[in-house]
Amino acid sequence: MDVQFETIINKAMQKHGPDLFADTRNCRATLADYAEGKCQREIRRLCTLLEAGAYKQIITTQDIELTKDRLVQDMFNQYSMDRSLAREMIDFLAFVCGKGAVSPIPIAQPAPKPKPTPQPIPPPVVPPPRSSLFMRIPAGTFMMGSPAPEVNRVGNEVQHKVTISRDFYMGKCEVTQKEYQEVMGTNPSHFKGNNLPVENVSWYDAIEYCNARSRKEGLTPAYSGSGASISWNRNANGYRLPTEAEWEYACRAGTSTPYSSGSSVDSVGWDWGNSGGETHPVGTKQANAWGLHDMHGNVWEWCWDWYGDYSTSSQTDPTGAASGTNRVLRGGSWFNIARYLRSANRGYYTPTSRYYNLGFRVVLP
Repeated sequence: MDVQFETIINKAMQKHGPDLFADTRNCRATLADYAEGKCQREIRRLCTLLEAGAYKQIITTQDIELTKDRLVQDMFNQYSMDRSLAREMIDFLAFVCGKGAVSPIPIAQPAPKPKPTPQPIPPPVVPPPRSSLFMRIPAGTFMMGSPAPEVNRVGNEVQHKVTISRDFYMGKCEVTQKEYQEVMGTNPSHFKGNNLPVENVSWYDAIEYCNARSRKEGLTPAYSGSGASISWNRNANGYRLPTEAEWEYACRAGTSTPYSSGSSVDSVGWDWGNSGGETHPVGTKQANAWGLHDMHGNVWEWCWDWYGDYSTSSQTDPTGAASGTNRVLRGGSWFNIARYLRSANRGYYTPTSRYYNLGFRVVLP
């Protein structure tokens, strides 16, 4: 996707909101004004999708992947649009319409096989972090995913029992721009502010930050390798990303409702309806029962796992699929409507992706 085009979409969305895509003619004219003669090819493709009813289908579907596959075929059959280009534009339209952090998945790609459950490893010895920055999350068992009656649930949230066998420490808030700048010497964020969450960071950026902060504080880095071959040393005492299971367990904090606050997210989360189209200082919304802020909204948070289908059987300390194309994101963001901030909602994107609503938080063993 053209970077200039993404920038144009972001600017237009901040001013007009997702309703921009409800009127094809108005959308074409608005984007043309923002583009100032640039990216006309991408605008034409997007408007072709809108004329074919893609916006309506995407915001009303309960099976986003099936809908996207069908739209790709329609674009090929009716408009002779190259399938890969159609898929790219449809994925992007799904993202800006608030369907969560999604990424192209090759149509012929088989579903990744679940990784075998690892054997429990004795926890490493690590000094407790300062209580002002981290909360201790107790070991326990919970139902991961969402129950069938939950409003707005989707098919990839199959409910299953998960045990987190070891206590761990989780950052009370998302990593801030000040924290990122102090470790990495740079601030890639679009919305600037020391106490705003760092964003516009890829999964690889988050991994690099964890290792750099570990080395800076005299801890053993948790990760080694590069690219798709990055491995996690579970005996290391350094900073790392949470697993998807750890993230949901910590987010729920003993609850089984759509949000840790119950059926409404307003008191604990920043979404499209209350964010004003931007990030907000961390910790300004109410914490969940375990003292964690911004688990719902503000920015999506990278997790360790490759994205894959859940197992229906009980698991202990699962770490996701053995391999894949996309890494898991959780929590939703300022850019999404409230349904995508649910505790069970699963986002995913390619690990190289950077957007204004992608950030992370860290954990320690």
